[in-house]
Amino acid sequence: MDFKPFRSVGGKSFPFVFFGIASIPWLKGLSKPTVPAMALGIALSLSTAPAVQAYTPVVSFTYDGTSYTAYNNTSPITWSEARTYALSVGGDLVSLDTAAENGAVFAQIGYTSFPSLWNSVPGSQFVGPYIGLFQPNATDVQTGWQWVDGSLLTSASWYPTQPDNGYGVENVAAYFNQVSQWADIYDCPTTSVPCAANNTPPNDYLSKSFIVEFNPVPSPAPIVGGMAALGWSRRLRRRINQVNL
Repeated sequence: MDFKPFRSVGGKSFPFVFFGIASIPWLKGLSKPTVPAMALGIALSLSTAPAVQAYTPVVSFTYDGTSYTAYNNTSPITWSEARTYALSVGGDLVSLDTAAENGAVFAQIGYTSFPSLWNSVPGSQFVGPYIGLFQPNATDVQTGWQWVDGSLLTSASWYPTQPDNGYGVENVAAYFNQVSQWADIYDCPTTSVPCAANNTPPNDYLSKSFIVEFNPVPSPAPIVGGMAALGWSRRLRRRINQVNL
């Protein structure tokens, strides 16, 4: 760290700090930041900045008036990270309220068409996109599951032997093994390995994709029609008043 005087208005001197500048021979003796120095500072700040998740839209589609988009990432992510991004783009993780909706959504994100949405995990298995199904308290295997839209799970499509509440903490769901069925996994608070002490539970069963559901926007037609009707009624009243005069 090197201190150089910086003269301001009024003739008073204030210390001006250059971090690491004095250690660079071709920058010694400079009394104010230059373009190279500023570029150096920007480069250093970028090199230490945390990596930004590279969420990429893979496929968009509609079903029964609702829009969906499946996103993937360059590396596995947690369910909470996926939901945070879904909310940030104006939607939420998909709520599959019926078997028909589940089938329609899976038809658009299958492994054959979009292998980038499926993460290969130990045991020659695949974790597909996260869905908006979670368990606030993972104390039981079957009960307490609900969708992010607030509805309870009434039409389940679990993969055989699932949910199994592995390690007693598996509390979110994703498509599994390239089929239209789901598995419960742990919403690990980190993507680093291991997830917890002694690798219990492990976090190698993470997805790198998720499906966002966008609620349909109400049609403006009723609003426009109502405004037109209001204007017409006002004109009619004015005409009646003119006649009565």
